[in-house]
Parts: sequence; structure tokens; C-alpha cells
Amino acid sequence: MNYKYYFVFIGLFFLTLSLVAVPMISKFSYAQLNGVQDKRPNILLIMGDDFGFSDIGSFGSEISTPNLDTLAKEGKILTNYHTNPACSPARLALLTGVDNHIGGIGAMSEKLVSNQIGKPGYEGYINDMVVTIQEILKNSGYHTLMTGKWHLSGTQVVNGTTPYDRGFEEVFTLVSSGGQHFNSHPYYAEGHPVFMHNDKVVERDNMTYSNDLYANTLIDQIKKFHGDGKPLFMYLAFQVAHSPFQAPQEDIKKYEETYAVGYDKIREQRFEKQKELGIWAPEMVLPQRIPAPETWDSLSTQEKSYRAKVLAVHAGMIDNMDYNIGQVINYLKDIKEYDNTMIIFASDNAGSEPVDMNKFAGQAATKEQTQKFLAGFNNSIPNIGNGNSLVNYGSWGSIPSVSPLSYFKLSQGEGGIRSPFIIKLPNSELKSSPEILRAYVNVRDITPTLLDYTGVQYPSTFNGREVHPVMGKSLKPLLEGTVDRVYTADEAVSQELFNSTSLFMGDWKAVSNIPPVSDGKWHLFNMTSDVGENNDLSSQYPEILQRMTQAYHKYAEEVGVVVPSESLVPSGGSETNLAVD
Repeated sequence: MNYKYYFVFIGLFFLTLSLVAVPMISKFSYAQLNGVQDKRPNILLIMGDDFGFSDIGSFGSEISTPNLDTLAKEGKILTNYHTNPACSPARLALLTGVDNHIGGIGAMSEKLVSNQIGKPGYEGYINDMVVTIQEILKNSGYHTLMTGKWHLSGTQVVNGTTPYDRGFEEVFTLVSSGGQHFNSHPYYAEGHPVFMHNDKVVERDNMTYSNDLYANTLIDQIKKFHGDGKPLFMYLAFQVAHSPFQAPQEDIKKYEETYAVGYDKIREQRFEKQKELGIWAPEMVLPQRIPAPETWDSLSTQEKSYRAKVLAVHAGMIDNMDYNIGQVINYLKDIKEYDNTMIIFASDNAGSEPVDMNKFAGQAATKEQTQKFLAGFNNSIPNIGNGNSLVNYGSWGSIPSVSPLSYFKLSQGEGGIRSPFIIKLPNSELKSSPEILRAYVNVRDITPTLLDYTGVQYPSTFNGREVHPVMGKSLKPLLEGTVDRVYTADEAVSQELFNSTSLFMGDWKAVSNIPPVSDGKWHLFNMTSDVGENNDLSSQYPEILQRMTQAYHKYAEEVGVVVPSESLVPSGGSETNLAVD
């Protein structure tokens, strides 16, 4: 036998086999590694900005939010969801499942004081101690898409901290704390909004309203990446309803008469609607609002007209946002991805800044610079809401926004940290009303919940570095009805920002808010019977308060809380100092 021809024959045989087999193997590998057969759910995480507890229809609002209301009827609303009282700490916790002090935003970058600067956890931007949900999901085969506000990169956009750096595959983002809604201009004196597409600083379209810009860009991203079988993680982070209050005129006009009845009446109406919806017991009495506001009837006719118009613009912003959420939902339906998509709507904190714009100052601006900046706007009542106006509500605006709760953004009162939350699970069916879940839930629980539904483990190391263990809990057992709470009655959950603190344990809340919001002392409330925080029980149950404050001090030591050495509130002020976020 001629072995030369034998080996030639064998070589040709295996060459032919490889030409057939390799494409098949490649196709199989592509299917496995690139998701052709990946049936894991898509995730659409919608972040509202500064939504009070009652600012959407399914939580009692008169504002038209039919798309969010439908999501609620297909899913569940969480009426005891708690977040941080300001933007960047909450977004850090939501996207990592780890406390804000661990992840780099123990205090917001705009509000770091001298004794905090340089301390671990007080970098003012997302650090390498944490890994984000999008980084984890991208490594596990998801496309990761983002449009909208980020605010986790510090005041100067620190290298390595942008959304593109931290796991998003395709990004169009406002990296900074905020901006105006119709253009790329700042909303406070000496502000400099920065927009990025992936890793490049870009100019923002100055003709498009922010809601339209972010929703339409997300749809374009989905068009670009959908179709290869990979599931999608989509983060749609609106600027609404953050100050300044600006909205298209057609949306404002729907509400121009609505608020003439006054914010006291709107607060009552929202509370009654909440009882109809089953959020509160029918026999519940509207709590007293703390701190006590100026009553509507005490205002002049001019002041009533101004405040009613400001609330109308605020409503128009939310109405418009809901329309744009509907546009994204409709596109997911068009491409047959809606049924297999988990959708969450949450807010970073509750309510907008409790400071009127004429008292609003950027952290780097002098009084003269602020006055000059504000003088460039036309805040006459007919013009309010247009792109050349600049308004926000003061603490009075939170009266209807957080109904029936007390306090406002930047405080640890329920009106600053309890916000609306909707979740639609994949393949849900429309019901006549939402399922209401009343168990305590924390913002740190969102990342572990998403990982649970995608079947992905939270890593102990990422890109060669150790990362802090997740601190939240998966809500999957609660959402699927196998448990009625994820935190036991004696399990403490704490948080701190600007030296205001709160801790939850079972039905109890211990809270300390700095002056002038409160007296800086610990108070104790039963959250089952007193959501308005009207009845301090600290003297009746001192042993409970002591156990809770001890738990708080243990938490503060573990996460490295650095109590600010400088007051964050102007002396003699009647409102909490503004944090730019």
C-alpha cells in the first residue's frame, strides 16, 4: 500500500469534514454564546427623577399616566419601597445593590465637606469597591443600553466612572446632575452639563425635549442591537420630574385649571383616591403634614396663580414622560419582545428640591453670579414652563406630591425616601387593578432581584479586583408570593445622608433629621399605623429605640459614615439646604 496516498486521502477527508463541521460548531457556539437560544428576560429599568409617592395615577395622582397605570395592572405596586433622599446615592445603591457609603457616594460630590474629602467611600463618584448590574449582565451575555441621566461620575466627570466605563455597551447620557429640559444649558449658576455618547463628549440636540430625546434614543439603540438573540438590559433614566420645571405647552395646558383648588385640596383628593385604590385602609384619616405648610387660603391671589401654574408644569412633565414610556413599550411590542420583558419604574428619591428657584444656588456660584443667572429667565406666570423660564416648587410643592406623607427630598422623612414603585414581570396578564405589596423594600434590593430573575450570580471579584458583597435581598420570593416579607421583624436596615439618619426594623422606624427640618434627635414611629410620622413613640418604647439606635451605630461603623464637620443648612433657614442633584 502506498502510504503517501493514504495520508493524502486522510488529510483531504478531515479537511472536507472540517469545512462542514466548523461552520456548524461556530453556529452552535454563536447560538450559545451570543444568545440565539437565550430565553432570559429582557429588562427595562425606568428611572424617574424626583417623583413623590403620589405623583402617578396608580398611586393616587390626578396626573394622566395611562402607560404606567397599565404596567401596574399587569404587575405589582410596592407601597413600602424606600430609597435614599437624594439622587446620586440612590442611583449608586440601585445599580449595585450596595450601600452608597461603600460605593463612593457617602455624600454627594457637590456637598462633600472638609473632613469627608479623601475618606474611603467619600470619593464623590462610583468607585471600584462595587460592580454594577450592567457590568455583570454584559459579562453574562446581555446587551446593555442606556439613555438619560447618570450622575455617578463626580462634578468633573472622573475617568473610568462614566456609564460606558461601567458596563453599558451603548450610551447617550447626561453625565452631570441635571440640565434644562429643552437644551444643553445649566439649571444653576456656573453649572456645566456634560453629555456623552459612549466614551465621547458630545453636543446635545437643543431642539428636543428631554423625555423625547431619551426615549427616542433608546428606541434607536434597541433597533441597533436587537435581533442577534441576546437579551436586552435597558436603562431609561429620565430627568423628569427634576427641576427646572419645563414642559411642552400642550402638556401644560391640560392642567392649567387643575390646581386652582390649591395644594391642600389636591393632597386630600390624592389620599382619598389612594384609599379607593386599596393602598390605605378605608377608615384611615389623613395624617397631619409635617412640617406644617402655609395653607392655600393664606396666600394672595397672585401667589395662588403662580403656584398653581408651577404645579401644572410639573404635571405636564410627568404626563409627557408617561407618553414617552408608552412609545418605548409600543416598540417592544412591535418587535415581539414586550412579553418577555421585565419592566420596573422607580424614582431615585421622593419629590423635587424643597427650594424655590430664586433661592437656588449652585455649589460653585457666588450670590452675584446666581442673581445674574436667574435674571436671564422670564418667570412671568404666562411664560412658566417654557424653555426660557426656570421654576421649581419650594417645600410647599411636596404637600400634594408626597401625599399623605410628611417631609420632603433631602430629609429622611417618608416624603423624602418613600417613592412609587411598579414592576411588571415577564409574561404577565392585565388585571382590573394592580396587586399591592406592602412589605418593606429597600433600593439595594433591586440589583439582587434582577440577577435572580436572570440566573446570574453576584461576583466576589470583577476584572481582577475584589468587590463588596451585595447588601440587598432578592425580592423574587415576595414578588412570586412565596413569602410576605423579605426582611424579618428584627432585621435592621439603615441609611444616612448629610447627617440625617433612618433605620427600619419590622413595623418600626427610628429617624433623626438635622435642623431646621427637625431637632437632630432620634424619634420613633410605627409605620403600620403612622405613615405621616405624627406620633413620636420614643418615650413610650425607649427599649425599642435603644435597640434600633445601637443597630444604626453598628451600621455606621461598618460602612464608614463620616459625620460632616460643617453645617449643610444655612443658620436660621426655614428649609433644608439645596443639594444639587
